[in-house]
Amino acid sequence: MRFVTFEESGSSRAGVLLAHAEVDRVGADKVLDLSHSAVADCLMGVAPDLLAMVEAGLGSIAERVAELAAPPASACLPEGAVRLLAPLPVPPRIIGAAHNYTCALRERGVTAPEAPVLFEKNASTIVGPGAAVFLPEGAGGITYEAELAVIIGRRADAVTPQAGLDFVAGYTLFNDISASEIIRADGTFERGKNFPTFGPMGPWLATPDEVDPVAGHRVTLTVDGTLRQDGTTADLLFGVAELISYLSQIAPLEPGTVIATGTPAGVAPLQSPPTWLAPGTVMTLAIEGLGQLTNPVETGKVDYNG
Repeated sequence: MRFVTFEESGSSRAGVLLAHAEVDRVGADKVLDLSHSAVADCLMGVAPDLLAMVEAGLGSIAERVAELAAPPASACLPEGAVRLLAPLPVPPRIIGAAHNYTCALRERGVTAPEAPVLFEKNASTIVGPGAAVFLPEGAGGITYEAELAVIIGRRADAVTPQAGLDFVAGYTLFNDISASEIIRADGTFERGKNFPTFGPMGPWLATPDEVDPVAGHRVTLTVDGTLRQDGTTADLLFGVAELISYLSQIAPLEPGTVIATGTPAGVAPLQSPPTWLAPGTVMTLAIEGLGQLTNPVETGKVDYNG
């Protein structure tokens, strides 16, 4: 099932993206409005807010939605009539994994790390589909990074790798925009990963039955139609279950935590010449089964020394 957060008539709320066949109507896809009275029982008193739904148990809500008879037309909004936001516009925590694709390690000519290399990203970086990514003036050297993101569904405390996937609420796309030259100069990820708009996410949160990261899903990113990254999640050095287990040994992972699992080969600084992001360009990230995430690039007014 594909859950979304959308804005319509000045209000943002959760919905489910339905193909037109699912609502027995001819036409474009629809968004089932989970605030509609016809589907209120599916939420069992939980607000139509995707983070609240994850915290309450998204799997159970998905089961109740799936059991619905054909929803009334008034509960189904045309996808073109709403604006999709990031599935979790303000996640409680975002954790990134660096150097986590074997193809990217080969491209860099470096040895694989013995344990996951991790960093934190601020919730203020999150933007949704179609939203602009702003390049801070004077920062220079900014790259795209196509990633599979996993959303934790229930508290994970010192779990085993074998149990890791049991704690997943769903998956989405994440573009870990990074100011590479600042990261290199600072010697840390903190500043270069955390400018506003540096975390495009979406377009939907897919429940685990739609994604098998172990089997492999193709991950691509284009800039103005030119293919820059082309990998597969089967190439992850530390898989989703391993990352969840490793992180949960350090501290419990709370529901709604986003884990960006790393990016395949093809990032800007490794190309000759470097393919840095530039104002006026458009990035499109795609992962099989998870749709596409498109964001234009513009110049921002953020002081990168701030």
